[in-house]
Amino acid sequence: MKVFEYHDLPFYPDTGDIVYVDQRVETTNGNIVSLHRKAIDLVMQSEYAKRFWYLPTALDDIPDEMRRWRAPSRAHLVKDAVGISSTSLNQYLYTETKDSISSGLLVWTPDSIDRSQAYFLPLPALDYSTAQSVIIATARQLLAEATEYDQENEIMRSKWLDLDEEPDTPRKRDRPTMCAIERGVPDDTPADRKFDYEVTKLLEEARKQIDTLRARGVSQMVLDRLVQPQRLLSRLLVTADWHIILIDYDDLEIEMRPLAKAVYLLFLCHPEGIRFKDLPDHRDELTRIYQVIRGGELTDKARQSIVDVTDPTKNSINEKCARIREAFLLKIDERLASKYIIKGYRARPKSIEICQNEWLIDFENDAVEYRMDHGYSFRPE
Repeated sequence: MKVFEYHDLPFYPDTGDIVYVDQRVETTNGNIVSLHRKAIDLVMQSEYAKRFWYLPTALDDIPDEMRRWRAPSRAHLVKDAVGISSTSLNQYLYTETKDSISSGLLVWTPDSIDRSQAYFLPLPALDYSTAQSVIIATARQLLAEATEYDQENEIMRSKWLDLDEEPDTPRKRDRPTMCAIERGVPDDTPADRKFDYEVTKLLEEARKQIDTLRARGVSQMVLDRLVQPQRLLSRLLVTADWHIILIDYDDLEIEMRPLAKAVYLLFLCHPEGIRFKDLPDHRDELTRIYQVIRGGELTDKARQSIVDVTDPTKNSINEKCARIREAFLLKIDERLASKYIIKGYRARPKSIEICQNEWLIDFENDAVEYRMDHGYSFRPE
């Protein structure tokens, strides 16, 4: 196994990638690998939870759901995107002995990334009939040697730390974080103080699903080739039966439970934003919205949920904001989703960014009217 230093890679390395690299654009090994890449990828995913990348076909091998998450509109895709060659990473890799890259496999581990290193193992001359088993065996050997190399380095590092340690020297106190020393603001509330923390914590259950859509490593480099750097926002349509649709993203529906949707529509109707301390003032308005989208009279339980979500001393509003954020993040990436979710600074009005562009929002239901001086509002009963 060779250890290559790297610098200025066009992506942040990911430990979930195994990459085929070569010394020339067209080689016999490269042509054979291209024919076996999908089968090898399936084995690597099932056995090691890693993706096997053959860079010249990477534009086609990126998962569709990951592509849609980053580019929900076809207009976001680059026309005639330039492919990636098997030699494209060579310029970023080097060793002190100036070893060159040959046909082989490249991986990263958490420790190697910390040291800005990549691990490489060359492949022998491949034959089509045995290539798949040879490549998989080489990948297994590389992963095993990488693990062993990291363990040896950790042992050496521990010894160095033991030699350098000064037990009698008192440890300096860690510098407190801003969160620890932040002073309360007169206009804030318990829900307001915990807004960012609670929303992030409540999103943890959806984190795994979102992480499968988020591009890392080679996927990041591929999508940077495929997707326009500037992506247009979609118009948001609230249909007559209260579905939320991003119509310029191929009619992508954002699904929410009724109360979270009612909270979202309340904020859509207030482009100026709403401070959490003022939520009780919007209780009747939210009740009207909830009643309209549910249809019929509200039960006592439903009415109590309205009281809870407009109580700034409770966490219910943060839970609904988390569910709203999750609904968007499961469909579009963070940069786009940030324009559609409820957000804001502590003790300041929370709002939805696209509300500043009224032409991006439309309601089909007659229960909603547009006012020139205020935006949208629900008609009284």
